[in-house]
Amino acid sequence: MHIRRILDNSWGFHGRVASREQIQLQISFPHHREWLELFLAWWKYGFASWRQRAPDDGVLTFLCELGPKEYAMTDRHGYELSDRWEEALMLKDLIRGVWADLDAHSS
Repeated sequence: MHIRRILDNSWGFHGRVASREQIQLQISFPHHREWLELFLAWWKYGFASWRQRAPDDGVLTFLCELGPKEYAMTDRHGYELSDRWEEALMLKDLIRGVWADLDAHSS
């Protein structure tokens, strides 16, 4: 898988979930769950790969990326379909869970 080659050389991660068609998806929408799960799996792999390469005192950066307003999906009146700030907080919690899972399985 080509994405693993990229992840195996990554030293930081940007947190934004996209699809083949959309630059940024609402992670709270049930029909986008498959994309969220895919990205969570990629990040978990990437974090584990980073841990193998990083020094003991290394710091991994994960940025919950909202992107500019133009990235957001909107209705016909220009209103965003979700609260991207709330979704960034949700993503932060999910990523902390991924990290905790890696901690639990590395002990």
